[in-house]
Amino acid sequence: MPELTVYRNSPVPRPQVCMYCGAPSTATQEWREVNRKPEKGGAGGTDVVPVAGGDDPVSAAFNLLLLPLALWQLLKGIVIGIRAVAGWLSRPTPPPSPPAPPKEPPTTRVAVTTCERHRRFALRFWWAWLGVVLVLTGLWAWAIAETARVVGTENVDFAVSLVMTAIVATILLPMGVGTWRFLAGPVIVDRVTEGTVVLARVRQVYFDATGLKSTDVGG
Repeated sequence: MPELTVYRNSPVPRPQVCMYCGAPSTATQEWREVNRKPEKGGAGGTDVVPVAGGDDPVSAAFNLLLLPLALWQLLKGIVIGIRAVAGWLSRPTPPPSPPAPPKEPPTTRVAVTTCERHRRFALRFWWAWLGVVLVLTGLWAWAIAETARVVGTENVDFAVSLVMTAIVATILLPMGVGTWRFLAGPVIVDRVTEGTVVLARVRQVYFDATGLKSTDVGG
């Protein structure tokens, strides 16, 4: 199925068309999705390779001559640091600034438009799951009761068939309903990026009815 991309703050209006059958929509389900910022990946290293200064007499004499200069620079740095600390301690207390209002994260308004027939489209899948539970419960209860009835006799073929049928149904029925929901289920949010929300399971008839060539609308 094609995807519908909803762009945040896009001026493109939403077509008032059912996303399941292409008929004029009579109901709209709206909510807001918080956009996710792209993750920043680390890059590069900060390896520092030390360089040896040498231990020969010439290097030792050169370092000895530079020692007074290094001490003088160290003394100046200490004095400057003391002055900075004294100035920071004696600074006037600034007036308290008003607290900044909390910044709301950017969101995209998402809307699923439906006609009256598909207004409660997702309920059919809940009914399907309820039917699966009832069928499996009844089948297993029948298989267990039949097995208990024929224990100790030779007429166990039907009980074995019931147990095998219950096992196969326990595997295939949930798998079938799950596949049906995955392929033809209600419209869902598939991906959320920094500026878009991608809706999945939007039917092709929606795009045929709206005439959209690019699958995007405003948020």
